Amino acid sequence: MVTGIDVVERNLGYRHVAPVLEVRKMAPVLLDQGHLAASGICSLDPLDPRARSFALLRSQIMNGFHASGGRIMAITSTRPGNGKSFVAANLAFALSRVQPVVLIDLDLAKPVLADRLGLAPLAGIDDFLLDGAPLDFCGQRIENMRLTVYPVRQPRLDTGAALASERLDAMLRGLADQEADPIFVIDTPPTLAIEETLSIAAKVQGMLIVVEEGETPADELKEAIDLVEPTPIIGTVLNKSIASLFRRRHQYQYYADRSLLPPKSRP
Repeated sequence: MVTGIDVVERNLGYRHVAPVLEVRKMAPVLLDQGHLAASGICSLDPLDPRARSFALLRSQIMNGFHASGGRIMAITSTRPGNGKSFVAANLAFALSRVQPVVLIDLDLAKPVLADRLGLAPLAGIDDFLLDGAPLDFCGQRIENMRLTVYPVRQPRLDTGAALASERLDAMLRGLADQEADPIFVIDTPPTLAIEETLSIAAKVQGMLIVVEEGETPADELKEAIDLVEPTPIIGTVLNKSIASLFRRRHQYQYYADRSLLPPKSRP
């Protein structure tokens, strides 16, 4: 596990971080490729057949959402387990090949991105939103990539006020003003499980909804779309599909982690 932080002891004035540290320099983090592969990060491997699906999704987003001025998107699903974090991470890596990307984990109660990427942050976006930690201490720049990750350091509860706060608005505005003009990919809680997702939807320019074939009823998807209005829906991603049919416009298909596919569909 890596932190990418050079530190000296000093009280920063906010709670929960132990040991209490001062970040002197945010060093780039070199990710472990073996860990990424084991965690389902497939979009970096040109030999992985799933990578092509994320390259296609990247092209759709760059030619549509981004070309029309979109910069901040959220990835959600109707319920837990549909694969939204898998999509968020892989899409962020795929997009970072052509554009600077900021990947943010706002599923504060059940975060997975730090573990999926092999990060061990000394401070995370949860510390910024809930405890006033300086934002500069909470991000992880990825070495040899145009990608910065703001993970969650530890799961948090009662986060509704933080996700609806001006502090989150100010963070997104400040990061969006960078000269690099990054695309934001935000992993959110499931739309129908936690109402905080609606607060996030109000702060972004588009939502990408992950649906699971055979598991996401059409009425649930419609309810989720209705709930996040008037935030535009960029499209839907069909996850864990065993079909080969490319879906209608603004809908994308890819294969999820091989371990999650039905036995007859595993390579």
